[in-house]
Amino acid sequence: MSALSTLKTTVQEHELLRQRDSVLVALSGGPDSVALLHLLGRLRRTLKLTLAAVYINHNIRKRAAKKEERFCRDLCEKLKVSFHCVSEDIPALARKQRKSVEQAARDFRYATFDRLAVEHGYSRIALGHHIDDRVETVLFRILRGTGLTGLKGIPVKRGRVIRPLFDLTRQDIMNYLKRHKLAYCIDRSNESVEYRRNYIRNRLLVDIRKRLNPGVDRALLNLAEIAGEDDSFLDMYAGKYFTKAADITAGGKIELDLNKFNGYDKWLRRRLLRYCLAELSGADQAPDKAAVDRLVAFCDSGRGSMSLPGRLQATVARGRLVLHRRGRLRYREPLEKGRVCRLKTLRLDFRISVKSRPAGRPRRKRSDSTVMLDHVRVDGPLIVRDIRPGDRFSPLGMSGTKKVGDYLTDRKVPPVLRDEIPVVCDRQGIVWLVGHEIAGRVKIDSATREVLKIEVTTRREP
Repeated sequence: MSALSTLKTTVQEHELLRQRDSVLVALSGGPDSVALLHLLGRLRRTLKLTLAAVYINHNIRKRAAKKEERFCRDLCEKLKVSFHCVSEDIPALARKQRKSVEQAARDFRYATFDRLAVEHGYSRIALGHHIDDRVETVLFRILRGTGLTGLKGIPVKRGRVIRPLFDLTRQDIMNYLKRHKLAYCIDRSNESVEYRRNYIRNRLLVDIRKRLNPGVDRALLNLAEIAGEDDSFLDMYAGKYFTKAADITAGGKIELDLNKFNGYDKWLRRRLLRYCLAELSGADQAPDKAAVDRLVAFCDSGRGSMSLPGRLQATVARGRLVLHRRGRLRYREPLEKGRVCRLKTLRLDFRISVKSRPAGRPRRKRSDSTVMLDHVRVDGPLIVRDIRPGDRFSPLGMSGTKKVGDYLTDRKVPPVLRDEIPVVCDRQGIVWLVGHEIAGRVKIDSATREVLKIEVTTRREP
């Protein structure tokens, strides 16, 4: 079977691509990524794909990187593919983050792919991992000491990330390049056994094939397949308990009810935490065992906050464990009549409308998702945004102003969840602390003739 036929089968079996997908290809200039870009280019017309590529300069091999960037840029121009180039001093970043150069480079690459996908609307991120990479990954994780989840190896897809070369070997790729007379760059650092991956690829696997088991590649792939099936079943089992004990907030945080969680068997608690961390990180690497053990002990303590690998954070608040990515959520969008305002950062939609004041005394429920304001007293235009330091407003029924932070503290709203509480503002300031209270200056009274109605709904998304 040809490389193109194998790739088409992989794409169809695993539903990696849909019609009119916009695909960002990770392009290093090496054999794998060049073959990947060329193969996807041959699918472009059939699937009506939009292709783009990104080259990341790690500033490890500065002279070689310039040649690689030029090569990748020229290749994209020849194939009529949009090109991005990103540069970062990975050795300095590794020292700052106290990581290995390999880990810092990997984390930066995935963060860059996600950022470009969001900024440019790419629905898929295509990586060039193939069978040989999968074999090396499983062996690498065994040597590091992994559990069942780690034995699965590299997934064919996760979220936006897809691996169309999943069922091709390195030799298949080299044959394809030769057949189509495609040039590529050679990264000499791949020959150095100073890097752990290179040692496994160039020394350890070579010795195992020669001295122990010529079929070690197939044996490791079989192990990954069996582990993957078992792990999927256990994940499904943990997922049922996830729906019982956990909620996902509008901003993507995970809240676990500790009363329920602490009553589960220790195995299930560990599995459930791994499930949550994997959902949040979206990475291919299984959560570290040490991190899960620390998190289990943290849940038993029932208080405080702790940092986790992958820029994740755990906080206990009101008897619940909140797991989330570090950093505050930021958002700001205009509100216009007759148009749905969809916050991208939160799963919230806002709608505003104007109508005549209803007869009788208006009914108002605290913490409702709909409010009625006096249209004339609202000094438009309106925006919806996150809470900022120093924000103040005049809550209905209260004289003077109050800091929003103090208001939420009085109502025992934990700080970890406050960036998911939007405020609706006009030119004079806050008119609605969403889900909590309106400002007294825009209330409806006997003089009101027109009512401004603001509704907020939570989107149902996977």
